[in-house]
Amino acid sequence: MNVAVLFLFLFAADPNAAQALLKQGLVALQKGNLPEAQKDLEQASQLDPRNPLVQSSLAELYLRLNQPEKALGAAKDAEADGAGNPVVARALAIFYTNVFQYAEGLLRSQKFSEAATVTEAALTAKPGDAQLTLTLGVARYGQRRFDEAITLFLETISLDPTIEQPYEFLGRVLDQAGSHMPQILKDYESWAAKNPQNAKAQMLLAKALLASDPKSRRAKELLQRSITLDDRDWESHYELGVLLENEHDYTGAAQELSRATELDPKQPMPHYHLARVYDRLGEPEKAQAEREIHQRLTAGTGQ
Repeated sequence: MNVAVLFLFLFAADPNAAQALLKQGLVALQKGNLPEAQKDLEQASQLDPRNPLVQSSLAELYLRLNQPEKALGAAKDAEADGAGNPVVARALAIFYTNVFQYAEGLLRSQKFSEAATVTEAALTAKPGDAQLTLTLGVARYGQRRFDEAITLFLETISLDPTIEQPYEFLGRVLDQAGSHMPQILKDYESWAAKNPQNAKAQMLLAKALLASDPKSRRAKELLQRSITLDDRDWESHYELGVLLENEHDYTGAAQELSRATELDPKQPMPHYHLARVYDRLGEPEKAQAEREIHQRLTAGTGQ
């Protein structure tokens, strides 16, 4: 249910001009007639500028018109004037869900700066929202502002440790973790302990342990457990393959790295390590083939 539908249930015939315009605007908004809705709702706002139902409706309208700053401003006014009103609270909850979806659309289009601007403004009005915090973290990740992204992902976990995406994104930036690593390890430990059947949780804990100690025995056990739980994750096989390579178990490494390339042939790093392993195994033709695949996959990517 969107804001327009919610408010339409509240209104019968009302002689008040602002109320009548509000109802007309909501009908137009529900029908998707945005120019008519804008005319009616803005007129209602001029007649009754402190009406939180009008401001909530304008917030939804402006978001549909791709005017997020005006939408968030209207939502802020609605929250200030409608404090304690459960209908306004419900409308704003719907609105911020729509803001989250709007920002996600920007992220899918790789408009990271625009997504960050919208989400930052939304968090100013609604601080402590886990989904918005995560969204801003993804935007910062897309902007390659990794330290900020890591801070936001850790904050998301603190707000709601059941959301999986921040753990997954942290796994992509462990080489940038720096002073954040102790907290990352702590959060991964907790997540893996609470979800012993979650293969991804075991793998990411192992990956963080390996970032701290490339020869971690516990990491090896976690990776083996992750593969037992889910044999279809290329990354678990890749991480175990690299670990075995570092242990000079080249036969075992080749097996795991080959499995990783089978599961996701477009990942370049398994091919890179597989080329190194084949060199160690005295199989230069296979090594060269993997090296060529790696070069083809990384051409133009900056890797």
